[in-house]
Amino acid sequence: MLSKDQIKKLSFLNEKIQKCQKCQNLFKNGMAVPYWTKSSKFIMIAEAPGKNEVKEEFRTPLIGMAGRLIFTELKKKNIKRKDFLILNTIQCRPVINGYNGKPSPEETENCKFWVSKYFQVFKPKLVFLLGGYALNYFFEDNLGITKENGTILTLDGVKFIPCLHPAYVLRNKKEILSFRKAIRVLKEEISGEH
Repeated sequence: MLSKDQIKKLSFLNEKIQKCQKCQNLFKNGMAVPYWTKSSKFIMIAEAPGKNEVKEEFRTPLIGMAGRLIFTELKKKNIKRKDFLILNTIQCRPVINGYNGKPSPEETENCKFWVSKYFQVFKPKLVFLLGGYALNYFFEDNLGITKENGTILTLDGVKFIPCLHPAYVLRNKKEILSFRKAIRVLKEEISGEH
């Protein structure tokens, strides 16, 4: 359960981040505002918001098809969306030729300020990383998401569990077992927390 002070600070951050225009044109594509509830205990980091996540009526990370997949699988392990503070490596939608793009190194660097602020307030013990961009965000010298999937990495006393990105799994159905392996490791770590 988040403290009143954390809730106040996270609310302030959510308000401030929506005014960010550090990336010259990126913010014009729309933003997914970091999601959290007072019962959030862990952090989940994905790549970047897609078309659905930046729609004015939603503006929330992981609500498209990839989000449905991850939360359907997590629900099977009795893990809920509300258990997480959900961020992306960048909060605004990168677009290339009208489609979802990949975050550039400059955009990722610009958004590190915000991600670090959320980490400072939230003080996570466990972070679930979705995809290679999220993994590289913290571990630049990693072996790649397919090799690191379902492992436990530690940085500054925080445990990180890399997982294949659900959008990748939607395109590569044969990877569902590997995807579920990382979720199983997450469940084991969460069970060990209590």
